[in-house]
Amino acid sequence: MRKPAMSHRIPEDRIPGSPSDPTMVTNQPALRTSSGVIWLVCSGIFVALCLIPLIGIVASGGAAAAVALVTGVLLIALLAAMFVVRFTVHAHLARRRWLAGCMLAMAVVALAGMAVCVSIVWMRVPG
Repeated sequence: MRKPAMSHRIPEDRIPGSPSDPTMVTNQPALRTSSGVIWLVCSGIFVALCLIPLIGIVASGGAAAAVALVTGVLLIALLAAMFVVRFTVHAHLARRRWLAGCMLAMAVVALAGMAVCVSIVWMRVPG
């Protein structure tokens, strides 16, 4: 009697592009299982590090101080929004998406604000 051929099937979780593929960006643990605390911790550290040069620019005065002040206020407001989202949105997937969106917005605001501050200072340098 002949033995049946062995199946060489790839497990469902190893098929590239499948919903459970561990290599997909959307299958990261921080996006699938996080309660949101890690988002708040990372965002708090990010804001603290961004505020260091912004406070220095505001303290030095000059034309870039207003932009630095607005950038700092926006970063703090986005961090506060993240705390509100974390403790008021009960749907896990929606909460994680809002937290990721706020973190991305923080990065864009910080980059744009710092770029404008630097360009204002560079325009004033005699050359």
